[in-house]
Amino acid sequence: MEESKKDNMITDIIRRNYYLEQFFKYNDIHVNLLGDINNPLIVTEDNIVLSCFVSNFNLIFKDNSFEGKELFAIKLKKEAQNAKDQLEKWVKSAAHRKIYLFTSEDGLYYSKYIKLYNHILPLFSPAKELAYYVFQRQKAIQIVQKLKKSNIDLSIVY
Repeated sequence: MEESKKDNMITDIIRRNYYLEQFFKYNDIHVNLLGDINNPLIVTEDNIVLSCFVSNFNLIFKDNSFEGKELFAIKLKKEAQNAKDQLEKWVKSAAHRKIYLFTSEDGLYYSKYIKLYNHILPLFSPAKELAYYVFQRQKAIQIVQKLKKSNIDLSIVY
């Protein structure tokens, strides 16, 4: 891909994600965007992944995050659209998924670890957006136990 097209695409993704965050903020739902910048998980303060996704500048709402059907879509624009009533009904009626994150003793989010010789060094971040997450509680427990063997103490954020 040509360098200028790639730069434009990244600029569009950043702008689109900003509009996405502003849309939810305007409609009184605080979210963080986790994972892939081009296809982020839209996660509430309670670590619930909302059953919606972005495609270009369209925010598509589904009744279930897996095989669910599309219910409605909203075009993301500079001026956020008021959809509070519609969103409130959707949040209550759609099936959403829980994720589990990890924090250190000082409240930083666990991002990942790197192996340096025979040692595992954890990497932490104050930004939830950079947090490592899993979808299953049992997997979260296994990760905590595995890292504890390397003297890395983590807490699971439920």
